[in-house]
Amino acid sequence: MTKRIYNKINRILLGVLPKKKWIVFESVPDLSDNTKAVFDEMVRRKLNQKYLFIWVVSDKKKDFPKYENTIYIDQNDSREFNKYLKRAKIFILCNQFLGYNFKGQKSFYLTHGTAIKNVGEYFIPPTIDYNLVASKESIPLMAKAFKANEKTFYGLGFPRNDALTNCKINLQKLFTIKYKKIIVWYPTFRQHKNGYKNSKTNTIPILDDYKKAIELNKAAKKQNVLVVIKPHFAQDISYITKYNLSNILFINDDFFSNNQISSYQFVGNCDALITDYSSIYFDYLLCDKPIGAVWEDIDEYKKNPGFCIDVNYYMKGAFKIYNIDDLIKFISDVSNNIDNLKKEREEICKYANYSKDGKNSERVVDFIIEKGRL
Repeated sequence: MTKRIYNKINRILLGVLPKKKWIVFESVPDLSDNTKAVFDEMVRRKLNQKYLFIWVVSDKKKDFPKYENTIYIDQNDSREFNKYLKRAKIFILCNQFLGYNFKGQKSFYLTHGTAIKNVGEYFIPPTIDYNLVASKESIPLMAKAFKANEKTFYGLGFPRNDALTNCKINLQKLFTIKYKKIIVWYPTFRQHKNGYKNSKTNTIPILDDYKKAIELNKAAKKQNVLVVIKPHFAQDISYITKYNLSNILFINDDFFSNNQISSYQFVGNCDALITDYSSIYFDYLLCDKPIGAVWEDIDEYKKNPGFCIDVNYYMKGAFKIYNIDDLIKFISDVSNNIDNLKKEREEICKYANYSKDGKNSERVVDFIIEKGRL
């Protein structure tokens, strides 16, 4: 018997075998994003007492939290993949399209942000049963961007966004100095770890030399503002100098784990956000706080990778930052409670988010229970 015939017979047999009460979870980074919020809600409802929860992770040897009836399997272990994924009933995914689409299996792709930039060759395969996005209004955009059937999309709100509004934290306790305002800066990656570049900028935009960093720090110190910068996880930050300055702080994912908070819990409690062409812009609209958008390399981004939305309209709720002077002006406005784009943010928020009720996780889990027949 040839290997091809064997695999075909094996697939047929696996397809007709009853699926086990196993639910597979996936996200990048591990245990994060919309998938983690759904997982937490399912644990809260004690669904892991009825189903085996299986997290697919980058390295199961890491020190992951322990949950009842929950295991971790390595994404590079083909033996474990075959053992669990071929018999699992439900797949809840955020980045990688796992699963075999056998009879009796259902896959839910939670996506990981409302598209702003063109997504290139990243498309959603037809094997995904349900694609969940942030709002009903964004469905045509997301279906077109990811080359998928619009009928498979449902706008119920991103589960991860509940953390932006549902968790009040005194951030001042995380720092040795008390600041008047804390502004978080989430730049889109400029150079990927694999060498791909989105623009000519190899560093954090605007802060492309030491002098500008000194100037920004001086202005932030004068306003008693802390600027916390977290580079995109895909960013190659090997060349970024972490300036030892009083009012500029670079952080990574360890900052959140060390303080036992999530990224979005931290962001939601900051006084303002600085970003650029990232989907966090749409998410942060729920907080109804000032947003600054770095527009320094907008012309380059229009060429590569390009945009799938009219950024001038949909991002009109953000103060545009073209240079260091604009950045300093934004920080000053935040410090002095000047907010001139509140009305614009409210308008776009109605398009970008299902609701401000903070119950996205509940809605999505209800949907998975219904469609997955749990």
